[in-house]
Amino acid sequence: MEELFRSEFAVVTREPGFIRVRRTTTPMAVAGVTAILDKIASEFRIRVPLRERKALGVLLDTREAPMMTDDAAMAIVRPLMNEVLTGFPRSAILVKTAVGKLQAMRRAREETSLGRVQLPVFDDEAAAIAHVRGEELPAPPPRSSPRR
Repeated sequence: MEELFRSEFAVVTREPGFIRVRRTTTPMAVAGVTAILDKIASEFRIRVPLRERKALGVLLDTREAPMMTDDAAMAIVRPLMNEVLTGFPRSAILVKTAVGKLQAMRRAREETSLGRVQLPVFDDEAAAIAHVRGEELPAPPPRSSPRR
């Protein structure tokens, strides 16, 4: 894993076959958030140029991020998400909790309905990584039937 850059809101790393954008615990409700997000988008464009993205997936790891329930906050974050997701053939969101998964799925549906990228949501890190790498997870072993 190679750290590409970090900010108050995210740590971006290059891992085998994908880029991970890991949200930090810093809430988006800080002063100057728009300028910080613009700087992250600019840094992302430099560190992960479009020509490299077509061979990689991108994983938005939100497990440590505070819950974002405010639609206005989502409107502020949307341009950064669009920048981060552009050019990657596969993308996913990784969440920690069932509530986080429900919220992320709702947001992902909104993005899809607006004609933006489809964004699968995972609460299993191995499955999310396999998806963004374009791999298939091995099938679970068959369950044996109870003997009578």
